Amino acid sequence: MKDFKIAIIILGRPGSGKDTQAELLAKKFGLVHIISSGIIKKVLALKKKTIRLDGQIYNLEKERYLIQNGFLNTFTFVAALIKNEIRKIARQKRGLIMSASPRSLVELEEELPLIQKLYGKDNIYFFHVKISPREVYVRSLKRQRKDLPLDTRKAIKKRLEVFTHDTWPVIKYLKKQKQITDINGEQPIAPIHRDILKFLLPKIK
Repeated sequence: MKDFKIAIIILGRPGSGKDTQAELLAKKFGLVHIISSGIIKKVLALKKKTIRLDGQIYNLEKERYLIQNGFLNTFTFVAALIKNEIRKIARQKRGLIMSASPRSLVELEEELPLIQKLYGKDNIYFFHVKISPREVYVRSLKRQRKDLPLDTRKAIKKRLEVFTHDTWPVIKYLKKQKQITDINGEQPIAPIHRDILKFLLPKIK
């Protein structure tokens, strides 16, 4: 199996289970799961005011302010961090999987050419774990706990608006290019995983 040549990107609405599916696939194929939120958190914890990435200087104080006030981090900042991770994984001759990036067309335009260069266009697989906005509310409110104050109707509505504004154009673009496969996300975890494997296995064996 051509482990090193696999690069998988899973996109979907909040609560679609894309992170869970990414973990399952990472375990099955020996891939490195790039979790953008963890990478961002680690960099923002540095006791620095600025950081140089890809020849650009980024203001970490501004990025901390954005995340602390419920905004998304600057797309070019996130893309630069992700690109560093992609290069690192490729040097290790490992395959990769992403489930929270690219979140915008800016990130796609920054990240995809690098992935294509390092892994080859024919070895990149995009999946859209498709659930309805109504299902997002059902799932998010069902898991609501005191330690998860963000799962309120107001917060869910905001996250859906951000997805529609920033990430849906990525999916729409990939659909137009016939590069992304829809997966029914309104199923239990195991059938979703099986549906993804049904598409993947004939292509990577």
